Order: sequence, then structure tokens, then C-alpha cells
Amino acid sequence: MIGDSKTKPMEILLVEDGLTDARVTIFAVRRSQVYHRLTLVRTVNEAIQFLNREGIFSRAPKPDLLLLDMMLPDGCGLDVLEALSEWEPGNRPTTVVLTASSDPQLLERCSELKVHDLISKPVHEDEFMRVVRDHKKLMIHGTQTLSSVT
Repeated sequence: MIGDSKTKPMEILLVEDGLTDARVTIFAVRRSQVYHRLTLVRTVNEAIQFLNREGIFSRAPKPDLLLLDMMLPDGCGLDVLEALSEWEPGNRPTTVVLTASSDPQLLERCSELKVHDLISKPVHEDEFMRVVRDHKKLMIHGTQTLSSVT
């Protein structure tokens, strides 16, 4: 992917433990043609350390877009969202939840925690590319929450 030297890449943090799902998501991001840099972590603990720039992630970039799986080996993606809820609203990354669940309580909690969008797994490339492009626009023009996107 080629980017203008004056253009900052969209920083994407993908929190996904399933390698197949991670590959599909990474491929979809590449095909979106959005200039980006993607980091993959596989646990709640790694995600929180990355977001807080702790340990091996002390020099991590602040993500513009967080792609978050809900079912992780050491907990639930809600734990990551809870950690983000303590951040100032203007400093939070745009957050997209990737989930196979249709649990209404989970969806309600995501809305309460200011999730911007939800994508059902398995990820369909066209839908995913639309979401990435939409969130690139949101980075430039402001943010919306899940309630105003759905």
C-alpha cells in the first residue's frame, strides 16, 4: 500500500485470537485501500497493555481504529471496552466489535460503552470494507456511537 509521505496511516489495533478470523480481517483491511498500519494482539491483557502503552507496548502508537473480538482466551472484549471507558472521549479510538454473538445484553452493553459499530462474524469482506472506510471518514469529521450508526 502506497501512501503520501505527508499522510499519516490509520493506526489499527486488531484484537483477535482466531488466526483464520485474523487473516480474513487483515485481508479485508488491505483490500479497503485505506492507508494503514495494523497491529494484531490476541488477548485482553495484551490489548489493555497496548492501549495503555505498558510493558513491551511502551512505544505503541495510539490506535485510530480498534477492531475487537468479544471472545478471547483470557476474558471478554467487554473488559477492553471497560478499560477504554476511563479514557477521555476525544482520546478513545473508533471501536468496532467483531462478534458471532447476537445476545441482546451484549449488544446493549456495547452501546453503553460507546462502541461505534458491530460486525457479525464470519466477517464479510464488502461489509467490512464499508465499515473501515466509514470510520476513516469519522476520524476526519467527528465520531458517532453505535446507536446512531445502526
